[in-house]
Formats: sequence, C-alpha cells, structure tokens
Amino acid sequence: MKETRPKLLVVANTQRKGALPSLSVLNAWCVRQKIEVQVLNEPLDTDRVPASAVVVALGGDGTVLRAAGYVADSGTPILGSNVGTLGFLTQVGSESLIRALEAVLGGQYSIEERMRIAYRVGDGAVSGTVLNDAVVTGVTDSRFCEMELSWRDGQVATYPGDGIVFSTATGSTAYSLSAGGPIIVPPAACLLATPLASHKLGLRSIVFPADEVLTVRCFTPARLVADGDSICDLHPGDLLTVLQSPVPTRLIRIDKAPSFFRILTQKLNWGDSSMRTCESPKAEPQWDDR
Repeated sequence: MKETRPKLLVVANTQRKGALPSLSVLNAWCVRQKIEVQVLNEPLDTDRVPASAVVVALGGDGTVLRAAGYVADSGTPILGSNVGTLGFLTQVGSESLIRALEAVLGGQYSIEERMRIAYRVGDGAVSGTVLNDAVVTGVTDSRFCEMELSWRDGQVATYPGDGIVFSTATGSTAYSLSAGGPIIVPPAACLLATPLASHKLGLRSIVFPADEVLTVRCFTPARLVADGDSICDLHPGDLLTVLQSPVPTRLIRIDKAPSFFRILTQKLNWGDSSMRTCESPKAEPQWDDR
C-alpha cells in the first residue's frame, strides 16, 4: 500500500526575525521528503483541505491564532513553531521544527482539541469563531461602556466599565488573565466571562458550561474584537450572542513535549521554584532547546 504523505500548509509571520531562514529550512526538508507545501495567507475552504494536511504555524502565538482561524471550519491539526517572544501556544522552537515534523511522520504525537467560541451579531450578518477570546469594549477615549449579560435563566448582571472578555480555556491565560481572570487548564471546555475594569466591586469572572448560550445587549457604543482583530462597532440595542463553536481547533502535541504547567512556569513565571534551596524535581524533556 502506498504511504500517504501529509501536505503542509504553512502560515508564517515573515516579520519575525528568524522566520524566513526557518521557512527556507522547512522547504528544503519538504523537498527531500517529497512533501507538498502550500503557504497560506487567507482562510481556506473546507473542501480544499486534504484529509492528510497539517498546518505549521511559524511565528508566535498570534500566528497560531491566525492559522487556527484559517482552518477553523476544517479542524486541520496545527503544529506551532515559535520564532517569537512568548510562544505560549507553540509546541516547539524553530530549531526543533524538523525534528518535531519527523516525530509527526513517525506517529509520535497526539491531538489536543481546544474549544472555539462562536459569535454572531444580531441575526448573524456579522459572525465568526475564535480560539482565544471575543472582547466587547468601549470606543471612547475612556473605553467606558455599559452592557447587560444574560444566560438561560435570564439576566446575569449589568456591566459598567471597560467591557467583558469572553474566553475559552486556551484564552484564559491571555487577556482574561491580565484582567484578573482564573487559569483554566485546557482542554477543559467552558465559556469564561471576565469583566474589564468593572465599576461594580462585586463583579468577578464567571465560568459557564460549554453548552451555554450567552447574550450581550449594549446600552452604549462598543466594539467587538475577536482574537485581537477589530470586527465591528456595536450600537445601543445591538445583541451579541456567544456560544461554543461546533468545530474545535486541533493542536498537535509532540510526545514528551513540556506540560501545560511547565509552559506556565517558563513563559509566565507560574510557581517559579528557582529560589528554593531543596533539590528540584527532574526536569521534563523539552523540544525547545533554547
């Protein structure tokens, strides 16, 4: 039986230092392996994505988010390779990319499904999905806005302040965390609503079940931002609906890659034990050799 070789769909942030050399090395390896490569610069129709395709996101976390958006409807697996600074969503460093792809060819990996959030404004004239978060925020210089959040049992609360961040577990370590929200360990599925600079002392983050449908009614002008991209302005009376997307983002996890909490420690100084005098546990194997 003829072996099926994957097709690589590459999303690269060529503005990052080191991205172009990494892309050149990747192309040369694909030629040797007789693997077809296609560079993506826009979303790809589901019927044009081969079943054997793998996405390589070459950049930082923003590149992974962009790649996830390009294949949001197909759920094509994504391998993130970091040539940025934070690299929280990426699995490997650029110098380890070829070794990681060889591991993928050898079946030494697993797929981790990450929930996406779907949003729609009004009757759906504006809609889309995100991997990290959908943010409703004010449009004035002060960023003040006011809105009402509701769920299946009716009103949750009114939110005066800078807005609300709706995030997944994946996005819980991004904007929501900086606003005081909790860390939720992926691949847990939930809807997290975190207020931004609330003018009500009692308003805190709320974790809703993944199958919940949330609605936001704006009382003041606001703006919808999805995974960092400005989507549209919201006017008083507009209704925004937020719910779970039917298609998750599928991230490739290389065997023996750093664990979630090790990445938290490396990237966000979570539970850093470097100042402890007792002997630290044996370090986990790392794919990023920096």
